[in-house]
Amino acid sequence: MSALLRRGTGTRLAAVAMVVLVGGLTGLSAALTPAVAAPKSTIPGNGTYMVNKDFQAGVYRSVGNSSCYWQRGSDATGSTASIIANDIGDGQRLVYVKPTDKVFKTSSCKTFAKVTPAALAVKSTKTTIPGNGVYFVGSDFAPGTYRSTGNKGFCYWERSRSADGASSSIIANEIAQGQLVVTITPGGVFKTSSCTTWTKIA
Repeated sequence: MSALLRRGTGTRLAAVAMVVLVGGLTGLSAALTPAVAAPKSTIPGNGTYMVNKDFQAGVYRSVGNSSCYWQRGSDATGSTASIIANDIGDGQRLVYVKPTDKVFKTSSCKTFAKVTPAALAVKSTKTTIPGNGVYFVGSDFAPGTYRSTGNKGFCYWERSRSADGASSSIIANEIAQGQLVVTITPGGVFKTSSCTTWTKIA
């Protein structure tokens, strides 16, 4: 009888040891599995990055630029057919990287930082717009009629529904010398290049 108890106890102890060993191996396996980093909310100013792997999709802003180039792509082949939209310019740059995009390329830019919904909801009272850059209508400056004077070279402006850079998003644009006047309605973005400072007149 006592021998049977000893054998039963030994069987139970062996089973417990096996559970501990399996549990230990499972924990060791989990510890050895590399952690996958969450996508960041910033994009370096140079390089090619995977959307929703290297960084989160969304609206991004980069400030203080000189000839900053960005490109949204449908794949990483590098072919011109993969380019969804692109842009180059000075000053503040904006881009809406969509969740369906695959890659984002950037060159000679300052770091892009994701713009929060709270920042977009801010109502600015600013009544001037720098002559170079892309700006949110409403949160970067107050909507209204603006004038840029004394343009000796060609001044370009563009009103768009989105910061996605797509030509289909453009509402209106113009390029001219001398004095330019534009009424900028609420919502969307305003792009300006090689212009003198815009000042609100109405």
